[in-house]
Amino acid sequence: METQRRITDLVLGLDYGDEQERLRYYETYAVAVHLQLIGLPVAGAAIIAVAGRSATGPVLIMLAAAFVAILIGLAHLKRHHVRAESIAMSKRNRGYLIVCACSWLALVSAIAVRGSSKSGFQSGMAKGAVVGLVIALVAMAVNAWCRRHGVDAASDEA
Repeated sequence: METQRRITDLVLGLDYGDEQERLRYYETYAVAVHLQLIGLPVAGAAIIAVAGRSATGPVLIMLAAAFVAILIGLAHLKRHHVRAESIAMSKRNRGYLIVCACSWLALVSAIAVRGSSKSGFQSGMAKGAVVGLVIALVAMAVNAWCRRHGVDAASDEA
């Protein structure tokens, strides 16, 4: 916890002036992180599509480093009892979530097509991830359709 507090103080402990300026600063960082969650997988997919299998490892390491930073931020939010899940899954963010899922689908597809060998564990894992992401996108679309049309997908009429 002490390390997390020091990192938080290092990143957020600057003097921003008034409250509105501080809130704009934090909002800017939130927007930047959300754009990175879309842009990094797309950039990784493009790199793997061009460079091939040799780029898979460095791209995945880059994405892992980005996720570690995000997990540290989420731990900070949890420590201060911020309800990030309800905000992230709201109706206003549905379009963002779909674009984000599509960017990850592009990355996993690039790994399946260009980044893995023709057979073996890595290829099977990548193809399974593509199928899983497609199923998740379809489930999100069905859920959105059911909510829009007032259908309760969980009710049993039998």
